[in-house]
Amino acid sequence: MIVTISFSATEGNRDALVAKLIEIIPDTLAFEGCNSIDFVESQDSAGALMLIEDWDSHEHYNAYKTWRRESGTSVLGSDLVDATSVSSSYYDVLGA
Repeated sequence: MIVTISFSATEGNRDALVAKLIEIIPDTLAFEGCNSIDFVESQDSAGALMLIEDWDSHEHYNAYKTWRRESGTSVLGSDLVDATSVSSSYYDVLGA
C-alpha cells in the first residue's frame, strides 16, 4: 500500500520542519511494515512537502500512526505544519 501525505510548513518554519522530518524518518523506516519513504519538496513552492510511503498493509500503517500520536512524536500535528494543508491518500500497487 502506498500512502501520500501532502502538507506545507507554517510561515518561517520550512527549515525546522524539514530538519525534524529528516530526524524522525529513520524511526518510521524501522517500524514494522514500512518498506520505504520518499520525502520530497515541490520545485514550484518551497515548503510544500510530501511523504510517499510504502507499507505492507493498512493495518501496519494504522499501528504506526497510533504509535506516533501516542508517543507525542507526530510532526503533522505540530505548529511547524499548516494544519489546513494536510492531505493523505492511499493507493494499491497494481503492477511494477
